[in-house]
Amino acid sequence: MRIKILAATIAALATGQALAAPEVHYDQCRQPFSYGGSSYLGTTDRDNAGVQWCYLKTPQQGSTWAVVREESIPLQKTVSGTNCAATSSYLGETFHGCSTRGHSTFWCYTDDQGSNWENCQGEDGGELLGHAQPQATALVETVAVGSCFKQQGSMGQAMARLTASQPDLFMWLGDNIYADTTDISTMRAKYDAKKANPDYRAFLEAGIPVLATWDDHDFGANNAGDNYPKRAESQQEFLRHFDVPADDPRYKGQEGIYSALIQGPAGKRVHSIMLDARYHRSPTFSSYGQCRGDASTLLGETQWAWLEAELAKPSEIKIIASGIQVLPPLHRERSLSSYCAYGNGQAFNAAVESLGESALSGTSYESWAEMPQQRERLLRLVQKAINDGKAKQVIFVSGDQHWGELLQKDIPASTEHGPAVTVFEVTASGFGQNWPYDVPNPNRLPVWADSQGDGNYGQQCVLPFKYQGISYDSCTSRDHDRPWCYTQVDGNGNGIEGQWGNCAPEGAAIPTGLVGKVPAELGAVSTADRHLINKTGSNYGQIDIDWQQRRIRLSIQSETEEVASTLVAF
Repeated sequence: MRIKILAATIAALATGQALAAPEVHYDQCRQPFSYGGSSYLGTTDRDNAGVQWCYLKTPQQGSTWAVVREESIPLQKTVSGTNCAATSSYLGETFHGCSTRGHSTFWCYTDDQGSNWENCQGEDGGELLGHAQPQATALVETVAVGSCFKQQGSMGQAMARLTASQPDLFMWLGDNIYADTTDISTMRAKYDAKKANPDYRAFLEAGIPVLATWDDHDFGANNAGDNYPKRAESQQEFLRHFDVPADDPRYKGQEGIYSALIQGPAGKRVHSIMLDARYHRSPTFSSYGQCRGDASTLLGETQWAWLEAELAKPSEIKIIASGIQVLPPLHRERSLSSYCAYGNGQAFNAAVESLGESALSGTSYESWAEMPQQRERLLRLVQKAINDGKAKQVIFVSGDQHWGELLQKDIPASTEHGPAVTVFEVTASGFGQNWPYDVPNPNRLPVWADSQGDGNYGQQCVLPFKYQGISYDSCTSRDHDRPWCYTQVDGNGNGIEGQWGNCAPEGAAIPTGLVGKVPAELGAVSTADRHLINKTGSNYGQIDIDWQQRRIRLSIQSETEEVASTLVAF
């Protein structure tokens, strides 16, 4: 809808004319409304040739917006009770009332010269809505997950689509706001501005139950851990924002916002485990504090003990939430000794080798792999839980990265933890954000292929591969009537003759289950293969559980459609 307005506006501006639209009284305006990454209590002339407009409560003459008669627009008041100026001019636009443009909350000028401004009272001075709390008795069939919330771009469209889908549970995975401050009043204002956003308010009105964890920017500072000085105060603001009940242990001395909940009847239990990888986190690099070598921790021993106890509880499906990614391997294109967890290298390298990843290199951005000893501990505990019969399937969910991604890791067999197991991860990160740059990750969900067209999709594509001197990050149809890939390459990445296969299409049987959605135009949504979605304007993840078929659909959703998915048996 907004894109159409902008396109029409550009044409109108080229002729110096305001857009043809209905003219209405202010009381027909939807309040507040969002446009171009800002919200308004009032009206704006933004992208409309100096003419004030608003979105409508009810469409008129086929239009969702209208020009507003300026004499009908009331004055708004500031938090001090002062009237806003009749108009405020800022960054090339003039608005009546209040706007969040350039601010985290509604504001206006209080004089005609634009010298003084104050925060506004908010939407009709009304109460902010609260988050619905999940109930243990509820049957969970759909879980949506997301992170990195910014009031810009296609955020509103993505939130509206998410809200309309009515999942049984939504998990916030961190960067729920961009606080980046030690000023707790500023942090609170940013949380409240999020609740006041009309698109988020509609989500709250829908009553979708919410669980949440945090990452660095809502915790308080970029890449911060236990060096952040206001972590206790930040915890209180997090609990306040998510309307956590007063009897929750996180209000009563627990250091960190980790939590867990088992929902559903016997045989259909979903165990949500929300980790806190910030409160007790040791420095990952020396720029964040004194390195601690083998003593480095991501969770702290109290949380580790809690996690072990949670993993020992029986359930069919465990969903483990982390602000940062879990499954990508260590990034090896920097000096290993630069990692604070390196120490003398023995335990560090042993942990990498134990998981069969000595020859792999993953994302250079934050992940559990920056502390391999901690990552191995987590994965081995999960492996033990599965082998002990405490879970049939474990799925990690994570945010932070500003892209969507589906991942898979085969945890090698262990004398202590039992046979090899396969776990999955859904990274969902970007309401109004994306990161259209290829990021290597050998633990991304494989693309499966058959053997020279035999129809049995049991081999993994080697990506990237080279064919006739050109490197391919995904399946190609070059010189073939179907997408294909090499399944073996030589030391230079060149495909080995005869070692190729057709890539598995939608619905094809693969070793872990079935292929789900394959992007129709991969280049429009990804810089790499079908399981990295980093070009859409927004993304969130979804886990759909079919209890009768014993099948889980893991997917990345955009603001308009399901983009990529896989179906996993359990």
